Amino acid sequence: MIILLNGPPGSGKDTAAEFIILALGNSKVHHDKLSKPLKSSLHKIFNFNVSEMKALETYKEQSNGPEYGDLSWRQMQIEMFKSLEASYGPRVLGHLFVRRNRDNAKRHTVISDAGRTIEIQPIIESNPFDQIGCIHLSRPECDYSNDIREYIDTKDIGHVEDVNNKYDLELFKAQIRKVLRKWELLDDEDN
Repeated sequence: MIILLNGPPGSGKDTAAEFIILALGNSKVHHDKLSKPLKSSLHKIFNFNVSEMKALETYKEQSNGPEYGDLSWRQMQIEMFKSLEASYGPRVLGHLFVRRNRDNAKRHTVISDAGRTIEIQPIIESNPFDQIGCIHLSRPECDYSNDIREYIDTKDIGHVEDVNNKYDLELFKAQIRKVLRKWELLDDEDN
């Protein structure tokens, strides 16, 4: 199954992906991001080292100084996407994901940054309706301000659940596990 995690920045998408991998097993789940080509391209263009990449991810909302156009890491990725979109269309990240994962042998794939309906269309078109699930995440004080992502339209997706990440991590984890059980991906006996 392809599991799309969709929600505004700070809503817990990467944490939810970690919970899914923990619940279903690392050998069965592939974690991917639609933004992977953006990050990879910026990494190569600017020759960021491992510690710089880690800092960029940690402080993704902070300006990186004039040598980077005073853009934050998130803004740098948005600008890279706009450039790709201008040349290859708004579905480019979805097409790149499908191409990148065509030989994926794992049973499930979690995409922890599904953020635009148009870019997930190639994924929807290349997978059966009942093999795609979306978890819409929300969290108090998290919204799509200063971001190009949105809550995706799920009319063409077989399984959809809303999870409000407004409590502690244990309850958030329990909510994610409840979704996996509902989708019959996790048995009650599983840890």
